[in-house]
Amino acid sequence: MLPVSLRNQMAPMLSNGFFIKKSYYDECLELYPKHEWESEVKKLNEKLGDSRKDREFKRKFTSGLRQVEIDAAGRLLIPKDVIGLVDIKKDVVLSPMDRHLEIWDKATYDGDVESSPEEREQLAYEVKYAEKPGGDVS
Repeated sequence: MLPVSLRNQMAPMLSNGFFIKKSYYDECLELYPKHEWESEVKKLNEKLGDSRKDREFKRKFTSGLRQVEIDAAGRLLIPKDVIGLVDIKKDVVLSPMDRHLEIWDKATYDGDVESSPEEREQLAYEVKYAEKPGGDVS
């Protein structure tokens, strides 16, 4: 069930529906407002052609894709087969990204974000300076 505060913020989007899919990168689901998913597909189609690798990436990137809606009670109805793609059990965490929400099994999420202060500092440095393997920051 979506929290009331989140439902209120998302009210304009709720009537248009959403697309949900397994993340290509992480063990979570990604929930896109319909217009954001359409934008994502447009970008994919502009960048990718019809080569074997491009088709393979498109298939894997859209794995488990389903259109979903929020019901009148504020529940997001996720098909069981999609939930099974990432082994969501009972409790979930909604993690906001730029244009979509990640939906994680709580235990998986907690394990994914758990790190030491040193690991967090190193990650921040690498992201900030876009350090490449071998120390190249160009």
